[in-house]
Amino acid sequence: MKSKAGQIIQFIIFFGLGGGLMYWQFSGFSDEQREQFYSGLQNANYLWFVVALFIGLAAHIIRAIRWQSLLTPLGHKVGLGTRLYAVMIGYLANYAFLRLGEVIRPGVLKTSDDVPMSESIGTVVVERVVDTLCLGVVFLMVLLFQFSALEGLFLEYVWHPAITKFSAILNDPLKLTMLIAVFGLLIGGFFFLRHRVKGKAKAFFVGLKDGLLSIRKVKRPGLFVLQSLLIWTGYYLALYVVFFCFPETSSLTLNSALILLLFGTFGVAFTPGGIGAYQIIITAIMIEIAPHTAPAAASFAWLSWGTQVATVIIFTGIAFALRPALNKLTK
Repeated sequence: MKSKAGQIIQFIIFFGLGGGLMYWQFSGFSDEQREQFYSGLQNANYLWFVVALFIGLAAHIIRAIRWQSLLTPLGHKVGLGTRLYAVMIGYLANYAFLRLGEVIRPGVLKTSDDVPMSESIGTVVVERVVDTLCLGVVFLMVLLFQFSALEGLFLEYVWHPAITKFSAILNDPLKLTMLIAVFGLLIGGFFFLRHRVKGKAKAFFVGLKDGLLSIRKVKRPGLFVLQSLLIWTGYYLALYVVFFCFPETSSLTLNSALILLLFGTFGVAFTPGGIGAYQIIITAIMIEIAPHTAPAAASFAWLSWGTQVATVIIFTGIAFALRPALNKLTK
């Protein structure tokens, strides 16, 4: 019951945050901006929306293919249909609870192929580390091609707000005391519980370690790196083609898409599926780097986010339906 109650509380908090951010953005629109927003969505060229859907799907398929490279060293052969369905249902779960997909994906493999949860969770953690490295590559590319824009955006949206909040905590004895107390409780809780759970957790952490180390035993590391780059190239291009949905954004360059990909990825980390946070960040960044896109910025942000949601919803069902056939072809 506690676990279920905790999930409900998490759902309320994160969806409440997303809903609050959505309301905050819409309530801040003037009548003209609200009219531009709805007009932009009504008159958008949805052919490019469909193109973005299939580019996003290609990225998810490559992720499912790459996953087997981490499962093979552990002695598991899972059909492509199951892997693709696990990837898609994992993304879908992330729209309900933040990071729930990281647990759902291994759960699918446990049910279908009896892959130990600890091992498959280890492979998912490896994927997240690789994704972080790929995001680092995106960051370096933005530094290389758009340093002046990144410097201003970083100072305005990251550094100055962080310094302001940190200073507020340091200057408020109550907040500072609470922060120190929280860290103290976390550290104390860790040392208090580690011996109690040691026996039960030993098997899990052994499997987790094996999953994490699976990357060292990848048979074709060059292919693994190529697949990782292709996944992020898919994310990049899926965002870029949405530019062509609106006249105001159709002239934006690949460099602009690179900046939006970088900051949009951070937006997804704040709320389930990025709802609310993604739209606010993308709208603000787009107006900052290309002021002439202001009439379509919010419409673009919502349509770009919509391609991600639609890809997951549509192709999760299709992956489930095609799962048996794909498994026969790949096992």
